[in-house]
Amino acid sequence: MLHRAKMIRATTRLLTVALGTALGAVSTTFGDGATPERLIAREGAEMVLVPAGPFVMGSLDGDADEAPPRQVTLAAFYIDRFEVTHARYAAFVKATGHKPLIDWPSGVMPAKLANHPVVNVTWADADAYARWVGKRLPTEAEWEKAARGTNGQVYPWGNSAAGKKAASGEDAKDKTHPEGRTFPVGSFPDDASPYGAMDMAGNVWEWTADWYTAYPGSDHLELEFGKKFKVIRGGGAIDYYGAASTRRCADRARSAPYGRYDALGFRCVMETKENGQ
Repeated sequence: MLHRAKMIRATTRLLTVALGTALGAVSTTFGDGATPERLIAREGAEMVLVPAGPFVMGSLDGDADEAPPRQVTLAAFYIDRFEVTHARYAAFVKATGHKPLIDWPSGVMPAKLANHPVVNVTWADADAYARWVGKRLPTEAEWEKAARGTNGQVYPWGNSAAGKKAASGEDAKDKTHPEGRTFPVGSFPDDASPYGAMDMAGNVWEWTADWYTAYPGSDHLELEFGKKFKVIRGGGAIDYYGAASTRRCADRARSAPYGRYDALGFRCVMETKENGQ
């Protein structure tokens, strides 16, 4: 039985690679002439286009909740190139009267954090901000496609971590911050996705719109599945309650919607004009 299971696993991995290669071959252009590859949203954030089409979602190389890999087809959308910063969130708080962050002394944003990704936001906080700027939180599928592209690559930059730096793991630690720390967004040029989205392998874990559930076709069961936890993605500069960042695009984690954390933030997405922008 063990030998048979290994054979099935190996065969499935080969099919995943083949599927990814085929999809990558037909999805090499960004944009169609009418839809710009990048735009500046109304709040000033730069966004990058993720074109419509299929991609490989999931993996056999991580935890069981990532399997089975499958083809998912999405409409085109824009995603924030960078994670939402403290400065942008402060503008939201000022304009709406939304409750300031717990790590802002006396409710005032520390100037030194202005260009760092905002953290210690609940899912509802992130959702409220996204609605305020006319956007929304990404689905889990949108987040993963924006991170890895169409061909099922392991990391935002490719299939090997060798020599690459991101704001996670040892690269995010120093003598003053042995547990890790956040950085100004876009500080690690290696950590760029095929579409130009930055910091998708580090800096902060990111809220998505979706509940933590099993993937279609999976027989894996977890008590945490259901409408209890929201999926978080990306891996952060600080391990999430013991869950270390693997930097892998398919890696899944979860948080209670009311949860706050020193390395949990978000970015937003928006439809293209063709899809309702």
